[in-house]
Amino acid sequence: MRIFELTEALEEIATAEVKIRRGAVNIHQPALGDTAMLDPDDVTEAESVFVPTGAPAVQLEIRRGREILPLIVTTDDFVFTPAYADAVLAEGAELRVPAMPTLIAYSEMHRDVRAFGKAMDEKGLEPELLAATLLAHRCFLAGAIRVGLWPVRVAAWWEYANARITPRLPLPPFRPDEVWDDLMADVTEARQQTEQAKTP
Repeated sequence: MRIFELTEALEEIATAEVKIRRGAVNIHQPALGDTAMLDPDDVTEAESVFVPTGAPAVQLEIRRGREILPLIVTTDDFVFTPAYADAVLAEGAELRVPAMPTLIAYSEMHRDVRAFGKAMDEKGLEPELLAATLLAHRCFLAGAIRVGLWPVRVAAWWEYANARITPRLPLPPFRPDEVWDDLMADVTEARQQTEQAKTP
């Protein structure tokens, strides 16, 4: 799509902050603290859609290779499709995954991943459930990344849960992913900045 067509379509979402930077369209949601960064050439369509709350929403169709992925921009959220488990696990690795939603909201992903991280100290959690949930959450994050989001705060909770689970439960290997590695590097940097801010 042409930039002006995309920005005009997004004007319907008054709370979203839309800016053009270096040819990319940045859609910032203040309520989430994250920004979807999109190349307009990757967006094949933008149209108004109905959401249960009745609030305005715009669905963008984003080309990723041979796939067309939806990104729904609402008044205070992003909604997207989680990645498939096969896309994040190493080839040949097997792990049962709980039923995955067709679409998930960014706020829902954040809530679930954070709650899971906080539950790591609870006793009696079944190992298979822990592994499957960790994988599902990684699929959520991978889905967010595919549509131009960069969920550092959510990834920090995932990394925390992963660090707690791995020593007591062997997990199948994940597929090598440089983009994921970059996200984890940003998580590490964010932790360091937080610790420095706490130092008097």
